[in-house]
Amino acid sequence: MSDVSDLINRFGVTARSSLAVTHNGTTYFAVTPKTPYDASLSAAEQMAQALEKAEERLKLTGSGKARLLFTAIILADMADYAAVNAVWDGWVAQGAPPSRACWQAVLANSALKVEMIMVAACNSAITI
Repeated sequence: MSDVSDLINRFGVTARSSLAVTHNGTTYFAVTPKTPYDASLSAAEQMAQALEKAEERLKLTGSGKARLLFTAIILADMADYAAVNAVWDGWVAQGAPPSRACWQAVLANSALKVEMIMVAACNSAITI
C-alpha cells in the first residue's frame, strides 16, 4: 500500500512554500502579480498579470482554466471589484467557471492590489 506522501507532488519548492502542490488529482496554488510588485499598475492590470501566472501554474500541474474548481480573489480595496471582474470575465473558461469568492484584506505588500488562491483538477501523473 502506498503512503499518502506518494500522491503529493510539489513544484517550485523553496524554504517557505511551493509554487503549486498536487494531491490525488487536485492542484492547489496561490498567485500574485509579477514581482517586483508595481504599485503604479491598476488592480485590473495586476489581475491580468496574476492570471498569466495562474495559466503557467495550471499548465505546470497538468491542468487548465476549464478544470478550475475554486478561486478565491483577495482585493486590497473592494472599489476595484468591478475592474477586476471585467478582467476575470474575459479570462475565465466560458461554460466552465469555478466556484468563486472575493473579499477585501490587507495584503502582505503595500504594492499588491490583488492575490488569488486556486484549486483545480489536474493530471495526477505529472511529477516534478
